[in-house]
Amino acid sequence: MTLLDILDQLPMTYEEGLAFALIFAADLIPELEAVQEVTPGQHRAKPVELIDGRYMLCGDLLSEVGDGGLYADGFSRISADLFSQVEIVSYDDAVALLPEQPEDLTIAS
Repeated sequence: MTLLDILDQLPMTYEEGLAFALIFAADLIPELEAVQEVTPGQHRAKPVELIDGRYMLCGDLLSEVGDGGLYADGFSRISADLFSQVEIVSYDDAVALLPEQPEDLTIAS
């Protein structure tokens, strides 16, 4: 499923959004940055790189893309053509693609 497939269902509720993640190729990063650069406000979507080279955003931001939402202005500036390139997956599936974090972080003295 892609973002284009669910466009008519947005915005989601926060709780619905928590079940999903948005995954996309690195070549969409410049578009995201350009949109955020011209969008006023302090809220920025910051994608996380996955182990396969793609990037992820948490789906809860889909609750803030409607009128008056934190990401509404920026979301409206993104070309709808790009929405077909953003995959919507379960949050758990996306988390499985995150780089492993060291279990024990210690500072040598």
